[in-house]
Amino acid sequence: MKDFFSVSELSVSPIEICLYVPPIVWKGDAVGHVGENDLFFYVLEGECFLSIDSESYIIRPGQLAYLPKGKVRAYTHASERFSMYEMLFSATSGGENLMELLGLSEDNFVVTIPDTEKMSKLFESSHRKELYKNPLYDIGWCANIINIIRIYAEERKKESTVQGQFFKPVIDYMSKHLGENPKTEDFASLVHMQTTYFIKRFKKNYGIPPISYFNRMKVYKAMGMLARTDMPIEQIARKLGITDTSYFARLFKKYCSVTPTKYRSEFRNI
Repeated sequence: MKDFFSVSELSVSPIEICLYVPPIVWKGDAVGHVGENDLFFYVLEGECFLSIDSESYIIRPGQLAYLPKGKVRAYTHASERFSMYEMLFSATSGGENLMELLGLSEDNFVVTIPDTEKMSKLFESSHRKELYKNPLYDIGWCANIINIIRIYAEERKKESTVQGQFFKPVIDYMSKHLGENPKTEDFASLVHMQTTYFIKRFKKNYGIPPISYFNRMKVYKAMGMLARTDMPIEQIARKLGITDTSYFARLFKKYCSVTPTKYRSEFRNI
């Protein structure tokens, strides 16, 4: 992070904001692409899978994700009900990307927002301004973007502490070993914790037990493979460490409400 940037040369431009609430369906992009703009996701209901370059996240309600311009991003969801805001924006200072100047464009792209009511209002009022399409409203939207960036930067700094990054080795390990079947005690050993206490701490932090989180990551990985390849379902299952195709289909349907075959068919028809 640079010691300073020029406020006098600060330029903030809103590009687009969308609110996805049922019956509007957000399909995401399980295949992946290089982002042309900076982007914020703010999840209201359900959960979303996000991959940025080599980092993977499961985003829950009340969490804010930043998707940097120029990085490979893939995202999708498997929740029966899913709601979120999606905001595209540009922010520069002296012609340089503001998020890069602030040191926010590398690693740890998801933060938990303590004041969800305040954050929701920032996105809600920005969405109203988008609906009105009035240049005067853009001023307020620009102010909202600056506030969202500020809150994101503050929370990211808090979560970059040792305590905030406590489970990062576990999540990184999960991401790199989706083709295997480690046990809970293997995860616990990464952070030198007794298994029972580890499960309790993990569930408090992520809302679900570690094995459930790991299985979700497997399913989201499968969604991407189903979307972008013609690989047989049996082969996809094996790549995820699952030799029983029937079990894989049940696991997939548990989180996606459809079978792998049905998901592939529906995705190809989007």
